[in-house]
Amino acid sequence: MKKFVFTILLLSGAGITVAFAQRKTFLKLNPTTLVNEVDVYLGHEISPSLSLELGGGFIYTDYWDHILNQFDFGQIKPNISARQYLNAKGYAARMGLRFYVISPYTNDNNVHARGTYFEPLIFFKQIWYPHDNKELNSNDYIEKGQKYVSGIQLLIGRQYKKGKIYLDKYLGLGVRAKTYSFDNFQLDPNGGVNNNGKRTTSWLPSIQMGIKIAFDLSHP
Repeated sequence: MKKFVFTILLLSGAGITVAFAQRKTFLKLNPTTLVNEVDVYLGHEISPSLSLELGGGFIYTDYWDHILNQFDFGQIKPNISARQYLNAKGYAARMGLRFYVISPYTNDNNVHARGTYFEPLIFFKQIWYPHDNKELNSNDYIEKGQKYVSGIQLLIGRQYKKGKIYLDKYLGLGVRAKTYSFDNFQLDPNGGVNNNGKRTTSWLPSIQMGIKIAFDLSHP
């Protein structure tokens, strides 16, 4: 009996492994974000019409926020210098569940619609700014700054094969919360030093568009 149960479990495990192996797994790179970060994604098909996508990124500059804060539209501007923006470091994490409206494997004659999908996703970023030194009353003070961004998006796009690679074009709309935490040491009227730093949170629209280059890891 034990041998029979063991055999059944072994065959079941082998069947699951084969089924998993038959699904495609993609490694994706996003060249449209290279201005400020390097993004890498791993996507795996759960079924012909459903896939899971996980992404991570290394942020090496906060260039876009530096540009955005050159304009004044009533936002609370953090006490962060251009040097700090441009030399910021951080990371990004994303997770999405992709639903294919038209499966990539459909036999429909409309080949230009194959691989059309919508994908709800969540994302999070954390960025650290280099310290700034400030001298007040012959004392040195270190001003620090961080930024946290989290949000949700709905991507609409299409993934299709182009030669030996896959192209994944998308447009995303959503909402994000952007939180700054920063120091701001200033002299007060009595000759003392106060830290007027703040922690501010803004709710903003999240708009994204781009293209990912995907490689099928399932086939060498």
